[in-house]
Amino acid sequence: MGKLFKIFGILLGLILLLLVAAVVILPMVFDPNDYKDEIVSKVQEHTGRQLTIDGDLKLSVFPWLGIDIGAMQLSNAAGFEEKAFAAVKHAAVHVKLMPLLSSQVEVDTIGLDGLVLNLAKQKDGKTNWDDLAKGAEASEEKPEADDDRVQVASLSIGGVNISDAQISWDDRSTGQYFEVAPFNLKSGAIIPGKPVGLEMDLQLKSKAPQLNAKVQLSGTVNVDQAAGTIDVSDLKLTTDAEGEAFPSGSLQAELSAAVSAALNGDTVSVKDLSLNSGDLKLSGNLAGAKINTKPVFTGSFKLAEFNLRQWLAAQKVALPETADTTVLTRFSAGFDLNNQGALTKLDKLSMVLDDTKLDGDVTLNGAAIGFNLNVDAIDADRYLPPVKEAPAETQPAAKASGDEPLLPIETLRSLNLNGVLSVGKLTIQKLLAEQIQLTVKAKNGKIETGQAIKQFYQGALDGKVNLDVASDTPVIRVEHSLTNLQAGPLLKDLTGDDKLTGTGQFNAKLNTKGNSINAVKKSLGGNLDFKFANGAVKGFNIAQIIRETKAKFQGQTVAASNEPAQTDFSELGGSAVISNGVLTNKDLLAKSPFLRITGEGTVSLVPETLDYTVTPVIVSTEKGQGGEGLDDLKGIPVPVHMTGPYVSPKFSVDWGKVLTGTQKAKVEEKIEEKKEEVKQKLQDKIKGSLGDKLKGFSF
Repeated sequence: MGKLFKIFGILLGLILLLLVAAVVILPMVFDPNDYKDEIVSKVQEHTGRQLTIDGDLKLSVFPWLGIDIGAMQLSNAAGFEEKAFAAVKHAAVHVKLMPLLSSQVEVDTIGLDGLVLNLAKQKDGKTNWDDLAKGAEASEEKPEADDDRVQVASLSIGGVNISDAQISWDDRSTGQYFEVAPFNLKSGAIIPGKPVGLEMDLQLKSKAPQLNAKVQLSGTVNVDQAAGTIDVSDLKLTTDAEGEAFPSGSLQAELSAAVSAALNGDTVSVKDLSLNSGDLKLSGNLAGAKINTKPVFTGSFKLAEFNLRQWLAAQKVALPETADTTVLTRFSAGFDLNNQGALTKLDKLSMVLDDTKLDGDVTLNGAAIGFNLNVDAIDADRYLPPVKEAPAETQPAAKASGDEPLLPIETLRSLNLNGVLSVGKLTIQKLLAEQIQLTVKAKNGKIETGQAIKQFYQGALDGKVNLDVASDTPVIRVEHSLTNLQAGPLLKDLTGDDKLTGTGQFNAKLNTKGNSINAVKKSLGGNLDFKFANGAVKGFNIAQIIRETKAKFQGQTVAASNEPAQTDFSELGGSAVISNGVLTNKDLLAKSPFLRITGEGTVSLVPETLDYTVTPVIVSTEKGQGGEGLDDLKGIPVPVHMTGPYVSPKFSVDWGKVLTGTQKAKVEEKIEEKKEEVKQKLQDKIKGSLGDKLKGFSF
């Protein structure tokens, strides 16, 4: 047995001696540069490309079996620019020799320096790697027999080091061009089942759109072949970019996360996602399943509170001036995401803007948008432009003609909406509305909206507005009803002047067409009615107007009145029919303590004029507003004719009719007096005659 071991020892020594001799002698007698021409010929034969080897080929054997390659380049495909398709300054790969004897492959760090890769696509869609792809497919059709393959017990790589690489993409079919230069990639040791550190940095440049971005990426990668997963922990991505795509001209952002995915690409999970850009901080989680068949993505995201005004200013986004300069300073949001193909749902949506909270859900299905949103309270006046005094103008501003386009027809036609917006409290233009619900449905150019306000100046509003923009001429239909409205406080808040007071009811059913103010006015049709109780019309005192006009007509003067310039009423109502922009009213009726007022006439929207007659009748001069001095007009109609622009009409009284009515009343009064006188005389005469006749009788 001892002799046997001795023989084995001698044989092993001989083998080692031969290996040492090979390591020493082989590099001396074998020069790989002698095979450059053959290598170039083989590449030409298999690819049709010209391979140029400018640098030296260096071979090493022990302790690493490897090769170092100097500068070389591969020509471009036929029909493309003359510049090289690919080039490299230096490449090296080394395998440890001794472990190969036991089928263990230990590769040293793979180095690639100065890689240049120019990718291009012609207008017809042909790329400069199509021919290489076809050659690769042909090689795959002739696989080697499994029995001839060497079984590798293990494989490890000391790392990958790609430095100063340049990659360009020139797409002539779209005009897109960008280049990545430099590109650097460095990894730690790659050992199956163990994590690998990874660092990468690159600079991306693009012409259309103009972009220059520096990107850095780092993380730890762990591939689990048995589980079929790849995990990336401590992932960190930073970018510093400049370009026309950014409102501020630049963007700095940092992203970190932990990513896990299936090797077959069917699932992915992103946890502890954090995206920071200035004061903007987004966090969340995302998961994807069935990615290779019917992708489903779910996740939740949260945007931490930040100063939106400052952040937008940093992005050089111009904000409109607001009445309240403290708005847009607090903003935060959060939502759950669910995506399946074209369908995306944002559930549990919550947003906070300053003092306003919004919650609800939003659904996106292709171009269709659905929503159900709730707002607690918002003061819209804070976000409107501040009210400023108009500067003195040396020349009057050009007045709009009224024929300018009113609606963005193409935008409205493309809307596909179905949603509900509820608002607890809304202040706008100083008006306060509570318990609001707005609905909208829009598709194929037909838009239906509903408005309901349960509390609006002690009243309620309910209505709808329908818009049809399917054709070139928009058609608008409006139906609204307003009940128990306190007109005075509303007008006071809206205009600062309560021209009309009282409790009002209002109904309107209108229709029109056109896409300009003038067209809408001229085409307006429909009907409306209104009724107010226990109020006043401010701005004129109709009793005082009658008194002053009467005095002037009689050549008399009227003492100054301390009465307010208003006409009180216990009831005011009427209805109107509108046709082609002309409103016709025939049943105006107002009742006050001493007046009954009727009215009829027309109001034209284009031009904005009226021709209207109000006819008051004095029913009492003892009580009520301004009855004094009008005793002789009691029961006499006093027509007041209003003409001209309805913002500043002219008033005139038809005293001819008043005098006619007065004389008629006096005649009727005299006739009544004479009737009473004759009646009394007849009664006295009959009584006297009858008494004489009865004296001859005794009872």
